[in-house]
Amino acid sequence: MTRSNLHITLSNGEEIICVADSSSAPEQGYIVEEILMPLLALGNSKRELFLIKKHCTMDERRANASYRYYINLINKTVTLFEENYNYRTDRFKKGKDLTHRYTSYIETLNNGNHEKGK
Repeated sequence: MTRSNLHITLSNGEEIICVADSSSAPEQGYIVEEILMPLLALGNSKRELFLIKKHCTMDERRANASYRYYINLINKTVTLFEENYNYRTDRFKKGKDLTHRYTSYIETLNNGNHEKGK
């Protein structure tokens, strides 16, 4: 299981931080198909927040998170980075840009080269 810290700007401009605790590597499909794609399609901040609360732990970040997603629901963009935590300084730091992994998975879905359940 991979965890991700999510930095989300809702469609009304409200910014939230939360943790996705389940299968959050884009290639695993869950975060993309169950959270990101539905969020990007909503366009209603109340419904966005409801969906986020269903899948994420609100107002937290995890030191053991592997990824950091920036999700902007105003301009419908997603970026993905490594998440790094320094235990000595108690600080999170954005790491290497991994957005290509997310966009590659989206391209696979759009091209029909993905079988549900794999």
